[in-house]
Parts: sequence; C-alpha cells; structure tokens
Amino acid sequence: MKIILAAKCVHPFHPFGGIQKYVYNYAKFLAKEGVETEIVAPLDKGKPRTEIYEGIKYTLLAPRIYQYLEYPIGWLGVHIFSLNLAKYLKNIEFDLLHTFDITGYQYLKRKKRKPVITHIFTDNYMCNSIPIWKLASFWGHNIDNIKRNKIAISPEAGKMTILKYPFQYFLKIKPIQYCLTKSDLVFSEQEIFRREIIELYNINPKKCHIAPVGIDMSFINSRLSENRITRKAIGIMENDLVLLTVARLAADKGVDKVIHAFIDIKRKLPNIKLIIIGSGYQEKEILKLIADNRLKNDVFHFKNIPEEELYGFYRISDIYISALSFLASSISALEAMACFLPIITTAQPWLVKNNENGITLENNEPKSISDAVIRLVEAGQLKQKGQISNRIAQDYDWKNIVRSAKQKYEQILSN
Repeated sequence: MKIILAAKCVHPFHPFGGIQKYVYNYAKFLAKEGVETEIVAPLDKGKPRTEIYEGIKYTLLAPRIYQYLEYPIGWLGVHIFSLNLAKYLKNIEFDLLHTFDITGYQYLKRKKRKPVITHIFTDNYMCNSIPIWKLASFWGHNIDNIKRNKIAISPEAGKMTILKYPFQYFLKIKPIQYCLTKSDLVFSEQEIFRREIIELYNINPKKCHIAPVGIDMSFINSRLSENRITRKAIGIMENDLVLLTVARLAADKGVDKVIHAFIDIKRKLPNIKLIIIGSGYQEKEILKLIADNRLKNDVFHFKNIPEEELYGFYRISDIYISALSFLASSISALEAMACFLPIITTAQPWLVKNNENGITLENNEPKSISDAVIRLVEAGQLKQKGQISNRIAQDYDWKNIVRSAKQKYEQILSN
C-alpha cells in the first residue's frame, strides 16, 4: 500500500507550525506501520525536486507559496499547487491520496482517479472576516487585522453574503464543499468539528471520521529525561510561577491577549514570569507591548527553538496557556500536557476533563485569562493537575491515531 500525503506546508521544508508538524509526524508513524508514504507539498526556497528526509520521500512542486499563506491571496497559490499535484499524480503509481485542505481539489475532478481522503482542520473551513470593501487585506495589507476573527460561511449562502465575501466563497468555501462531497472519506480533528462540517457542508455522516492531532509520547519522554534547560540560565528564580505559551505570533493565536492578562496578574502575583515561544508577523507588536509595559525582566520571548530543546521549556514552566480566538486543536497544548502541565485554554475544551487538569474559557479576553490563572494558582495542586494532564495526553499518541487511520485506508482499498 502506497499513500500520498498532499499538504500546503510541511516540516522540515517550511517554517515550523501545527500543520507542518502534523503532516511530518503522521507520515513518520505511517512508515513505522509499514505503509509506503510520500509527501507532496509546494516549493520552499529551492526548485521542484524530490528529497528523502528521515526515510520519507518528499516531492516539492511549484509554486512557492508559503510566504503568502498568512494572506487570503495564498488561496490562489493553493489552487495552482492543486493543479500541479493532479498532473504529477497522473504519472506515478500509488493506492490512495490523503489530502489536507483543498490540495486535492483538481485531482478529484478526474474521471479516473484513486481513492481520496480529504483531511480538514478548523482553520481550513473557517474564514477571515474580510469584506469586499477591505480588498487591501486580501493582498496582505493591514495584516494585524487579517486573522482577528473567524466566520463560518455556508456553501449555500445567500447573495448578500456572497457579495460581501466573494473571495472566501469562490476560492475557499465552494472548493472545500467539492472536496468534502467528492472524497471517499473525510477526516476532522474532533467530534465537535465533525458535527460542524456535516451540518455546514451537508456531508454524509457515515464517511466522516476523526483523526485527532497527536504527539509522540516516546520522543517527549526521552527529551524530558535529557532536559538541559534551567530556570537559572534564562533568568528565572526557582520560586517564581512560570506561565508558558507556544504559538505562532499571529492575531488569532492571542499571544497579545496573554501579555495583557499577565500585566493584570502581576499586580496580584509579583513573582510571576511569562515565557513566549514563537515567531510570526505579530512579532514587532508583541515586542513593543513588552517594552512599553517594562516587562523585559518578566516576559521572555524565544523563537526558532529546535524541537529537541522545546520540551525543556515545558519542563521549567508551571501553567500552559492556549489563547486562540476560535476553537481549534493545538499540538502545543498537548505537548504541554504530556510534559505534566495544567492548561488554561480558550480553544480545546475536550482536553480539560471536569476542570481536573485546568480551566476552559469561553473567550480569550485578558480579564478572563488573568482570572483563570489566579483561580488555578489559588486552588493549588498544580503538580497533581499536571499528572492528570499527562494521563489525558497519552490517549493522543501518534501510534494510536495512525493505526486507526491505517484501518480506514484498508477498508477503502478493500472496497
């Protein structure tokens, strides 16, 4: 059995992020299960080519679109890649195409095709709320406002909605509907999103399955045992309370909200520190926010942290905060839980079990976040809550997720 994984970005050829890590780890564990796997993705900075990385074959096709994916104009690039992917697949042997987002759009139009799975994440089918009269934002201007909010647009939307959001409707929503309805199976990350896409896109529930975001527990445990990151080396005292957030510095990730919350928390808990790990277009805004509020000795920003060192930062922290502006999975939240941290989250309620390992918030407003931190600290038992987090995280081990997906592959091919 040979599987093609098609994604618009992937580690290690594009900067680190959730989708990139997902596809990379998914392929790695498929290979461990004896499945021949090839990843096809858009170009990085080089030319179209094939490479082998950690035993996995990567094929990189035109165009080079990663730098535009934060902008709505990036959807055009994904459509061009989808066309080149369909041409590439015409000339190779494989058994099943597993596509992420709308990368399989053009291949699905072929009369003679192999089975296709469309894997859809929240960020794929939720749209930036940029109306037609803010056309500049489509091209990347006013980028700090591009991803503040998300909206769900129905494929059966009325004329007024289509006139207001024509780019989202024709470049994203309708292609997604085509991919979801024409694919043999649909994967989504959680039951809450499965129900949403079934209702929004009128998909047959029987072909919609869950493939959660996963983590490599074995790798995480090995990194924790070899941890060389210390609080002293960073400038943090042993008796300090350390908050951590790991996210791309983009408006929808809520890192700026966490800093505003931190300012409020510090008035009540003077010995508190905040570690931020991530990079992105909001970096200048984040650094200015830190400087303007004289937080250089209290807020520590790191970017481009190697994967091997990342878990050391989880280990020296006390509470993890995920402050996304909409419901979505987070590999970082799961990694934090695997590293024995209680979590405060605005986006992954399924990871918090009866408040035993943290707190779920209804929004990412700074006051909500600061109140939650205070409540969690005053309740005590952070270590015990972290133990519960770790037990929950073990259910999301990649080997379990991939074995379940492999069974779905075999069912499709046997039919």
